[in-house]
Amino acid sequence: MLELVPDDPKYCADVERTLDRAFGPGRHAKTSERVRENGAECLPALSRIALSDGRAIGCCRLWRIAVGEQDALFLGPLAVDPDHQHHGLGADLVRAALNEAAKTHFGAVLLIGAPSFFAPLGFQPAPPAIALPGPVDPKRFMGFALKPGALETLNGAVTAPRGASPASRE
Repeated sequence: MLELVPDDPKYCADVERTLDRAFGPGRHAKTSERVRENGAECLPALSRIALSDGRAIGCCRLWRIAVGEQDALFLGPLAVDPDHQHHGLGADLVRAALNEAAKTHFGAVLLIGAPSFFAPLGFQPAPPAIALPGPVDPKRFMGFALKPGALETLNGAVTAPRGASPASRE
């Protein structure tokens, strides 16, 4: 039995195991990690976990960030345990997280990922006026507009959101 649920600390060990299996030891060296450790605020209510028989086998986390003066979301990590990949679960997790995010005030979601995977889900190249805290292939820096025109208005450096508390970060 497979179900998609909001993120919860009780799944932390399973999620970490999934991330290690999906990405390997180099996962902490990526620019997306710099975004998260630079003060992004994890939003468990918007993030989604895939459960199989009560065990987390996939995750799609959304993080509150600031881009210049605007609030936005950052997607990642997205991971599915290798034993459960290639069946559409990753896309299902992204769609579920985006559906929840669309119910909020946020206008856009940014990510670093494969265009071949994310473009069919509605992601497009991110505006070049957005600066990340590390190097990235511009083809892999993408965005999704939750509100019409919201992606095009993003401009500036990706930083911690205003008012984020260190206790709310993962």
